[in-house]
Amino acid sequence: MNAEETVDQYWQAYRRHDLDGVLAHLADDVVVEFPTSQEPSRGKDSIRTVWAKLFSTIIPDISPEVVTTVAQGDTVACEFVETGTLVIPAEAAAAGIEPGGRPYTMSMVTFFHLNGDGLIDRLRSYWDTGNFAGQLGISIGVISAMQAEAHATA
Repeated sequence: MNAEETVDQYWQAYRRHDLDGVLAHLADDVVVEFPTSQEPSRGKDSIRTVWAKLFSTIIPDISPEVVTTVAQGDTVACEFVETGTLVIPAEAAAAGIEPGGRPYTMSMVTFFHLNGDGLIDRLRSYWDTGNFAGQLGISIGVISAMQAEAHATA
């Protein structure tokens, strides 16, 4: 299977919220970088814990629609539109943030790098965090704090 086919299968599993299917395409030492995290996530086990929460409670209806894929050797770039409903937990009320679902639509780009075994060993995503926060009606600091909390409990 070539790099583009691997990434396509990754997206298919992601759309189905098939966590085992997603993880099957990741190297054990995968590094995942998002603009809302100060530090990258490292390792498949860390990703499993965080993305299990993502699919089940944080954004249970998350859905990417790939618009463009460009592959060159062991690198694949995908432009996609992600839709979903970010669920603000009840505990957020203590910080003055109204809990509940916040729908969003966001254009994103992710770069994938595959190792010699054909597994994704680096995934780096980019999106307009200001636009995302604006759609949700919260500050980007809240999004970063939620992401840090998901990692801390992982």
